[in-house]
Amino acid sequence: MSGQPFWKSKQLHEMTRDEWESLCDGCARCCQLCLEDEDTGEVVETGVVCRYLDRETARCGEYAQRTTLVPTCMTLT
Repeated sequence: MSGQPFWKSKQLHEMTRDEWESLCDGCARCCQLCLEDEDTGEVVETGVVCRYLDRETARCGEYAQRTTLVPTCMTLT
């Protein structure tokens, strides 16, 4: 064991799902709808958020079922 935090000692493809989830800082940016210009690749944040986002806690109210309820929901892997 290197004594370093896993995010410093592992490559991205080596991290487990739980390790990816533990990196979430609760900013809720992944719950915000973004639009991508197909021609330029530019991504624009809309300010529109998922219906399941609890704005007071910045947490998903349906976290366990989120990918079933919202198939486009981001999963960190």
